[in-house]
Formats: sequence, C-alpha cells, structure tokens
Amino acid sequence: MKKQQQYRNWLCAALLVSLPFTGYAAEYQLDDIVVTGVRVHEAPISEHNEVPGGQVARTADYGVLGNRDTMTTPFNATTFTDKTITDIQASNITDVIAMDASTNNQTLSGASQAWAIRGFRAQQQDVSFNGLHGIAPRFYTGVEGIDRVEVLKGASALLYGMSPNGSVGGNVNYVPKRAKQGENQNSIKFTYGDGKQFGQQIDLGARTADNKWGVHFTGYHTNGSTSFKDEKINTNSAFLGVDRQGSHSRFYLDAGYVYNNIENPQYRLQFSGITNTKIQDNYIGQNGLPKADHNAKYGLPDTYRHVTEKFGVARYEYDFSKHLTGFAALGMRETKMDYVYNDFRYQAKGNAQYRLHNNNHINKAISAEAGLKGRFQTGSVKHEVTGVATRLAWKRYMTNETGEWTAMNKLTANTVSNYDHSYGWGAALNDSNLLTGVALTDVISTKDDKWTFVVGGRYQHIKQNVNTSGKTYKEHAFSPAFAVVHKLNDKTSVYANYMQGLTAGDLVDNNYANDGEVLAPYKTKQFEVGTKFNTGKYLTTVSAFQMEQAGTLVETRNGREYLTSGGKVRNRGLEVSVAGEPREGTRVMGSVMFLTSKYHKSLASYEGNDVMGTPRWQAVARVEQDIKSVEGLSVNLRANYQGPSYIDQWNTYKVGGRVTWDLGARYEFKGFGGHPMTLRADVYNVFNKDYWNAMSNNPAVYVGKGRTAVVSLETKF
Repeated sequence: MKKQQQYRNWLCAALLVSLPFTGYAAEYQLDDIVVTGVRVHEAPISEHNEVPGGQVARTADYGVLGNRDTMTTPFNATTFTDKTITDIQASNITDVIAMDASTNNQTLSGASQAWAIRGFRAQQQDVSFNGLHGIAPRFYTGVEGIDRVEVLKGASALLYGMSPNGSVGGNVNYVPKRAKQGENQNSIKFTYGDGKQFGQQIDLGARTADNKWGVHFTGYHTNGSTSFKDEKINTNSAFLGVDRQGSHSRFYLDAGYVYNNIENPQYRLQFSGITNTKIQDNYIGQNGLPKADHNAKYGLPDTYRHVTEKFGVARYEYDFSKHLTGFAALGMRETKMDYVYNDFRYQAKGNAQYRLHNNNHINKAISAEAGLKGRFQTGSVKHEVTGVATRLAWKRYMTNETGEWTAMNKLTANTVSNYDHSYGWGAALNDSNLLTGVALTDVISTKDDKWTFVVGGRYQHIKQNVNTSGKTYKEHAFSPAFAVVHKLNDKTSVYANYMQGLTAGDLVDNNYANDGEVLAPYKTKQFEVGTKFNTGKYLTTVSAFQMEQAGTLVETRNGREYLTSGGKVRNRGLEVSVAGEPREGTRVMGSVMFLTSKYHKSLASYEGNDVMGTPRWQAVARVEQDIKSVEGLSVNLRANYQGPSYIDQWNTYKVGGRVTWDLGARYEFKGFGGHPMTLRADVYNVFNKDYWNAMSNNPAVYVGKGRTAVVSLETKF
C-alpha cells in the first residue's frame, strides 16, 4: 500500500508539473526547426525516419559510429519503434525482440530473462542504454520508458566495446522516450491480462515553443497474478527524459526508478545424468521428455525476487565547427536485489530434486565515454573519423547461499512447502570490475556516396578483482574491424564485414570443481555478407554469416566437472527480414533465420554435435490489416515458428518444433471531449499449445505460456 501511495504521489506531481508545459505547447503552432551539426547518438527530433507502416525505423545507433541510415551501413540491425512496442502490447524486452527471428528466447525463470542472438546467449545486463553499457536496469526488463529497441545482429566489439557479461551475438540498445516536436505524447493507458495483471501508465511530453527544451515523463504501475500458477508481479516505475537542442550543442538527461517484486516465479526444469548413451533405467530414456504443461509449476512456494533499480545518464554534444563535434556521457546505476529461488531437476533415474538459493545483491556501476568526431576530405574521398575513450566500472556486493539437494516424490513442486529460507543479510564486496578502452574509426566514402568503407579498431583492457578468492585478473585485447557497403542504386545496397566480439574470462562458480578460477579471455570472429532493399514501401535485409567463438567447455575429470576455455563453437546462418506497407492499410513484418550451430572443438563425445538450445529454423511473421468498412479498426495475425533443438550437448534428447498463433485487433476512435482513444485486444498462443524452450547454457527446459490475452485502453489528452 505504501508503494502504491508513493506511485500515486509521483503521478500527481508529474501532472502538476506538466500542465504549464502542456498548455504552453498547445497554445502555439510550432514551425519545424532544422538543427545543424553532427549528431553523434541522436536522430533529429523532427525527423520521421520510419519505414512505411511505422513498425521499424531506417536508422539505428551503431555505437562509436553514431546514428546512421541502414542503407549506407555495412551491418544488420532492426530498430523496433514505439508503435511496434505499443501495438504488440509488449511488457518486456523479450516480447519486442521476439519479432526478429535472429533472436531466441532463453528465459530461465519468471524472474530472470535471457535471449540468444545468432545462437549466442545474452542477458539484460548487456543491454546498452542510449549507446552506453552498464546503465540500463540490470534485472528489470520492462519497456514502458523505451521509445525504440535497436537489435544489432553480429559481433560488435568495435562499435560498443566489450559488454559487461561478454555477449557476442549482437547488441540490444534502448532509446529512451523523449518529448517530440508536433506530437501529442500526453496519454493514460489501462491494461488488463496475461493472467490477472492490472496496469496503469501515464506519459507526459511537451516542448517549448522554440523547440529548444523538451521534457517527457512516464509513470507505470502493475499488480496481479500472471498466467503461471501462483506467480505474482508488482511493479512501480518512473522515467524522466529532458533534452535541450541548441544551435551548436545538445544536452540529454535520462533517469529512471524501478521497484519490481515477483512472488512465486516459475522456474526451468533441469536434467542431470544425461550422457551420449540412452541408459535403460534413465527416466528420459524410458518415457521421453516430460510432457510440457503450462499449468505445471517448477517454482517452489514462497520464493521471490525484490529488485530496486536507480539509474541516470547525462550526455552533451558540442559542435566546435561544422567539421568537428565533441561529445561526452556519464551514467550511474544502483541495483539492489533480494532473491530467494530454487533449482528443480530430474536425475538420470527419474528422481526429482530441488535446492534453494538466497542471493542478496547490490550492484553499483559508473559508465562514461568521451570523444571527438571530425569530417574532412582528401581529394574526392570523404572521411568521418571518430576517436572515443570508454570506462565502465561496477562492483557487486553479494551473498549467495545455496541449500542442499532434497529429494521429491513427484515431478511437480506444488507439494513442497514449509521449508526454511531465512538466510541472513550480510552482503560483502564480492568482486569489482573495470573495462576501459579506446576506439578509432574512419568511415570513408566516395564523393557520390556509392561506396562506404569502415575501418577501425578497439583496444580493450579488462581488470577484475575477485574478493571471494583473493585473485586479481588483468588482461587486454585489440579488436580490429573492416566493412564495406556499396549502393548499387537508390534502392539496393550490398555489404560485407569482418568484426570481432570479446568476452572476458569467466569467473568459475561453485557449480564446478575449479571454483574461483578465472578463465582467459577469448574472441569471437565474424564474417558477414548481405544485401538490403528499400523499395519505398518496405525494407528487406538478407545476410549470411559465420561466427566462431572460443568459449567455455565442461570437462569431466575423475568424475568431477570442470569449466574450461578449451571449446569452440561455430555458428553459420542465413537471415531474411522484411517490414513495410506494400499497399495502403496493409502492414507486414517478418523474418526467418536458418542456423547451424556446432561444437567445433570440444570433447570427442560431442565434437561436431549441434549446440544445445539452438534450433535450425526460426521464423516470425505479422500482418496487420485496416478494415475499410469500419473506420479506425485494424486486425492482425502473427505466426511464430521454432524448430526442434537438443537439450544436451550429446544430442541425446531434443524438444520438438512448434508453431503458435497470435490474434489481435486495434480500434481508434474519439472519446469523451473528442480525445483520441485506442482500444487494443490480443490473444497469444490462440490454440493453447504446450511446448518447451531448450536452454543453451545447460541441459534444461522452460515451459512456454499457454493461451493468454491482454486488453488495454489508451486515451490522449
């Protein structure tokens, strides 16, 4: 009740503060103002750069290269707009990026979301915020304060630097909401569904008459049970974005606060004792995988996760001249978490077991970057040279206590109760981490802009102090990159790139016999070729890639498991994506990926096998159609396909493929007082299909949601 009252106070305060701005902006008709200079990370506020249909944008933030148009950029990226986020009624980041078949949902619990890009696992900790790593909420994945979600597919060490958790398959970047010129962003939305969750959201945005200053506020609250048994979520969040657009400078300030409480979350089902031989008395060998059932519960009662996130970023850009721009950014984040959770697994002979964990966690991060971007010409060749220095430091104060494995009589965890998880709070400094680096790039283009070359490199230094083991680890690496894009004509471009991804040596945890060991860093090498088509009605990208990662390997010695860096994984794939409005009133968006992911250098027992949790085929397609006979009414249909994938590295057992269907409708109309209103209704997994998601980090599966529905009503004022 206290948190809800605080939330109401925030909304009231935001309304009072925004009323003068709202009235001021409504009183005058603003003229378009063109801001000159080199914008490093932002697209001009007055620029409408969406592909027809408004579902994706033509531009993306490419880190050190800044905001660029996709047709002149030799990389594969998808930028999902606020329209897509709102129309699919996304509640978290995995809902959004699921619209791209190059991503694969790797969520392992109702409280911990993850995904893979091009077959390589990533987590929320590696999401960048307006191009800056380490600042986005560490554990919270809601998108209510986000205007755009940019998904860069492929290695990106040069562009963004090494991510905090070492993701190499791509990068997800949040673009925060800000006040937009000539657009009414004042709205209230009520949402109900995905179980019995009731949510309220308010957005307030305004700009001054001269368009120099803008303020945007988002307040959000949701509470109620989800579609998984006994799982409940309570969230309060607030996001503030302020910007100033000057003739020679630009300033941005973004801040956020999140309180997220999840009770009795669902968890993955793990397996132990799987080998490359199907043992006759093995439960799985006798009966196959347990049947997927979205009504089953693998989370123990009275487990929970309480998270508080506070973060903010300030960015300043100054044009020294029309040829030279300086930029700097500073961000800070503090995360506090109290987490009581469980493991739930099957042993080889069919015995069900559980064990409890209590994780008390404080994470503090400071992230900064500074650089110069200059433009000049040598003969008929144009250059855009950028030099940038980055620094990301974070500390973890953590106590992670683990209980003993306890046998159960049944697969379901519903019968377990009355256990003790009263571990004490006493989080000491667990580890401190420092990533520093410098990058230099030159974007070289011909006078007619038909050829563009990107050359550059990043020097990355890694330092880790592991207090629990007393070890200090220092290492560095250099990651070069080369890329080229050629515009065949105004509608077609072809491109190629060589990029690297960099991952710090893993800190081995107590799940392995070599607990506390720090593994050497390893690189991921990527080769990619592709083509892009922009017909004016839709945008299509086709790419082929190979990524080879030197990664971890679990080795068994004398019956004990060790985590080492002796393995290699090779991913080869083909991607096709399309988005646009081929004819007025018909909007399409879809993609497909074919991927072969193999253990290239590994133990002989699974050398050449498919990497677990990586399906060969993935596809998603969404069609939205306006109903001409009913003004304001649109209906949509989405199909989601994921092929079979193995649950273990020996490729002994696999989960089957699946197709799920989603249906939705949107109705726009004038409400009381002539205010625009939008009613949205969506049903997901219409045919209530039960299915497993296979995990890529260990033999485990996570049950998918059954049929759910969400209804929302939004009004602008």
